[in-house]
Amino acid sequence: MRYVTNQHSNERFAELLFEWTNEDESWLLEEFGRIPVVEDMLSYLQTYKGMGCEFRLWLKNGAPVAITAVLDQAPSNQKSWLGMIVVDPRQRKAGIGRTAIHSILSEKTDVIFAGIPYDMNEWGMFLGKCGFEQYSVEGEEKKYLILVHPNEA
Repeated sequence: MRYVTNQHSNERFAELLFEWTNEDESWLLEEFGRIPVVEDMLSYLQTYKGMGCEFRLWLKNGAPVAITAVLDQAPSNQKSWLGMIVVDPRQRKAGIGRTAIHSILSEKTDVIFAGIPYDMNEWGMFLGKCGFEQYSVEGEEKKYLILVHPNEA
């Protein structure tokens, strides 16, 4: 599996993200507060790119299978954060997400963080299977589970 960052336009990333999440109501409501249209996905990508996130399109046998977003130096702690991982629904549970995360980790020399809504158990279980550990719970009105991957060689 390999990734590309600049060969595809923001529009292509937005189209894939829209296609791959259109039935994932929990993710859509968490990220947008409503069911978005494809133009919302483009705005979403542009906002996070503006914050410094690197979006990657992961390919397997030349076909897109996943999108990740990583922020290398978050303002909160100057550490790397996995901001998003979305796998093509037809490719889920086949190790695509885990492979992408381990590839990202192999590029880092320090820990990498991730944050998820506290009540999204399935997301937490997936990250746990990828080696992330609970770090803290943050938030007042809405709670977020902060996870960290120790990234030990």
